[in-house]
Amino acid sequence: MNALPDPTLMQPNTTGLSRAPIGAPAMELGDMLVTLWLGKWRIVFMAIASAIAGLAWAIAIAEPRYRAIAVVVLDGGRDPVVEFSDFLPMMSGDATVVNTELEVLRSVSLLADVVAQANLTADPEFNPALRSPTIAETTIHTTLDLLGVPPAPPLSLERIERRALTATIASLREALTVRNVPDSMVFEITLETGDADGAAMLVNLLADRYLVRQLETKFEATQRATAWLNEKVAVLEVDLEASESATNQFAAQMELISAETLEVLSQDLKGVRDRISARQATIDRGEGTSDAVDRIGQLRILEAELSDKIARQSQDLVSLEQLEREAAANGQIYEYFLSRLKETTVQEGIQQADARLLSAAMIPEVPSTPRPTLATILCAAVGAFVGAISVIAIEARSATFRTAEALESATRLPVLGQIPLIPVRHRQSILDYIRQKPNSAPVEAIRNLRTSLTMTGTGPAPRVILSTSSLPGEGKTTHTLALAQNLTGVSNKVLVIEGDIRRRVFHEYFGAQGTPTMMQVLSGKSKLEDAVWHSPDLGFDILFGDDAPENPADIFSSRAFRQLIRTARKSYDVVLIDTPPVLLVPDARVIGALADAILYTVRWDKTREKQVLQGIRAFETVGLQITGTVLSQINMRGMKKYGYGQDHGTYGASGYFQS
Repeated sequence: MNALPDPTLMQPNTTGLSRAPIGAPAMELGDMLVTLWLGKWRIVFMAIASAIAGLAWAIAIAEPRYRAIAVVVLDGGRDPVVEFSDFLPMMSGDATVVNTELEVLRSVSLLADVVAQANLTADPEFNPALRSPTIAETTIHTTLDLLGVPPAPPLSLERIERRALTATIASLREALTVRNVPDSMVFEITLETGDADGAAMLVNLLADRYLVRQLETKFEATQRATAWLNEKVAVLEVDLEASESATNQFAAQMELISAETLEVLSQDLKGVRDRISARQATIDRGEGTSDAVDRIGQLRILEAELSDKIARQSQDLVSLEQLEREAAANGQIYEYFLSRLKETTVQEGIQQADARLLSAAMIPEVPSTPRPTLATILCAAVGAFVGAISVIAIEARSATFRTAEALESATRLPVLGQIPLIPVRHRQSILDYIRQKPNSAPVEAIRNLRTSLTMTGTGPAPRVILSTSSLPGEGKTTHTLALAQNLTGVSNKVLVIEGDIRRRVFHEYFGAQGTPTMMQVLSGKSKLEDAVWHSPDLGFDILFGDDAPENPADIFSSRAFRQLIRTARKSYDVVLIDTPPVLLVPDARVIGALADAILYTVRWDKTREKQVLQGIRAFETVGLQITGTVLSQINMRGMKKYGYGQDHGTYGASGYFQS
């Protein structure tokens, strides 16, 4: 008989297994593009479904909205009819003024005028209090009633009206959009409502109220200026009259004085002083008489009188000139303010707004929203995007194995076989297919698995081979039976033991009933050679399992089971043990201590990476190492779908049964 290699030489280095990735590896750009291409029909379906939903929403569900636009331009540089910039400065047109006017157009006071003039508080579109309660509001009220929460106290009529006005203004402001056309002094006032006529009416009313508000502001400012100037002119007129009267009274009480009169008096005083000097010189020379002395005395009296008169009249002249200057100043101020008062009076009747309506809003013919075409395109784009994300997410979360390279990279174990789906629909037909089609792809794959066991390593052949998997339905039982049938061609005697005594499916494959079982051998009621079932067509023996009176793990840990394996080693060249999934029960780990090799089956594109790694670690925790893995139930059509082609030996067809 041909010897199989020593299983210890087939064990890979698994010291780094704990560092193997648990989740799916990062998806590269190429893989992502392939994934998107493979999921194109999902993406197309979601795009079409979303487009249909968007079109249906736009046509049958969505409420049409109409948009009306009025255009206003600021005439900040227009010259006033009468110059009056001191009281009413013109707009400069800078950014500050533009931003200010934008806020004025959105101001609460201006919108309140529109609400009042259009009676919007009676319109349910703008007044939320007039709308039917929503489902959420009804649910909240019902819940509060059921909980026994007392209702809020009723509001006064004034407060209700104030709330309605505030809510209506807020709704109008929400529907309003005001924008400044860049690099200009043009404003676009846009209003969107459910009524085409109402949209145009409201936006034109808002523009009109804005212009009227500018005129009213200017008129009020002019009136305030006029009233103030009237009061000021009246006061100045009184001051002017008082100063003129004081001047006239002062002039009437004084002698006729002037600068010329003072000059004449000064000349007379100088002449008197010259005469006094001359007389005094004559007397000093001794030439004078008594009459000269008397004359000097008279001259000195005249000098004193002239000096006193000049001083008095100089002071009076200064006072008179001061009064005259005050009167003149009051007159100038009075004339200035009187002139400004006349200008203001003229300005009251010819005020112009600093803005004008460039174009009034027209009644929109078609709704602005929804737009069926745009809604369809946007929904299709969103659906395609969501579909693409879902395809990538599903692929990223799948974390399954589609190639031997991926399985080997994740587990750090050699992949000993890649088995395609066997194209049969019932378990009973599997072995017939293998026997009747020896050159088929599944049989060649089983033969490759046998070769991997026989050609790897140079040590003794593994006599006892355990087959397990992470979960049920991964194909381990089929591989065990197919490998047993294939081994009969290179070994004299092969025994298959049904180690999954919890599930027991061998009878479904062979239909053998009433045959001896493993429990009869373990209990000593039957010998191994008498309990096995043999079919000449198969070429190998089978030891069926049956119901166990105790826990299966305890049975496989028993001395009797170990003796059974020793007996089988002596009687058979190869013993294959089909065990339960390792993630469900501990049986496989218990039996693994008696096996020479452990094959771990992984279902193609089905078993998750985390499940495989957990199963392998389960063996490591009890000091056992997996000999190698088997990638099972490979679908050729699926391999082509995922872009792997046929370079991995994946032959077969989808839609067939494999246990």
